[in-house]
Amino acid sequence: MDDVAGSRALAAALNVDVVASRPPLPDGVKYRDTVATGARGVDVPLRVYSRDDLPAPSGALLFVHGGAFVFGDLELEHERCVYYAQNVDALIVSVDYRLAPEFPFPAGHDDVWTALQWLVARAEELGVDPRRICVGGASAGGSLAAGIVLRCRDEGGPPVAAQSLIYPVLDDRGTSPSMATFELYDPWDGERSRKMWPLYLGHHEDAPVYAAPARANDLRGLPPTFMMSCEEDPLRDEDLAYAQRLLFAGVSVELHHYRGTYHAFDVIGPETAVSRRALSEQALFLQREVGTPTG
Repeated sequence: MDDVAGSRALAAALNVDVVASRPPLPDGVKYRDTVATGARGVDVPLRVYSRDDLPAPSGALLFVHGGAFVFGDLELEHERCVYYAQNVDALIVSVDYRLAPEFPFPAGHDDVWTALQWLVARAEELGVDPRRICVGGASAGGSLAAGIVLRCRDEGGPPVAAQSLIYPVLDDRGTSPSMATFELYDPWDGERSRKMWPLYLGHHEDAPVYAAPARANDLRGLPPTFMMSCEEDPLRDEDLAYAQRLLFAGVSVELHHYRGTYHAFDVIGPETAVSRRALSEQALFLQREVGTPTG
């Protein structure tokens, strides 16, 4: 977080090897890259994953990658999106939003909003049921997803059938016990969290609700929610608190808390048993909420 440019350069170099060593796509799964153009003429890169035998119409997931609001691209969550495409009866649309600090809030939020509008407007063309769209994301992407879902509620649409929040960033205040417990910790800690927020916001003042969803006073009327949290994560307490507040507001919540895990464990160690279980449980939620209706 102290050298964003250097960290991006390192990530880009590592990405070359990661992409080159990827296994072939599973049989029947494919993807294509496209763009959605926003109201102000900003092009938002998208990657659309599908499966040859998707029922028509299918559900859809708009997925937002993590990266502390300053890192990441369409490659970061490629494997997760491939897994979803293989195991869920839904079209998967991954969003490459503008990054801070060059583009502070609300740039990334607006890009995800543009992507959702694109998905809804092209639902028939894409073979998607617009009533069965989930918005989801991991880490910083979980914050962007939750902010978009709040905005959809506040502005009367587009309708969102579910939200999937995977160890999301939710609270800029950083005052929870888990923030203090994991003040210095790998791969993510309280110190990095405090450095992240001013980069994303462009200032050191309080975050608006759509940037930091934990600041929302009213969580009523939100869709069924998948919440995933990690025991050894500075974000743990804000994730558990948000899930509890959703429950108190009458929102249906499926909470998965993984003992002995760290932030982004399912990306860093995807072949471990606990990571495979976490991915499976994410996919099962998506299938239940936006997959093929079972009657």
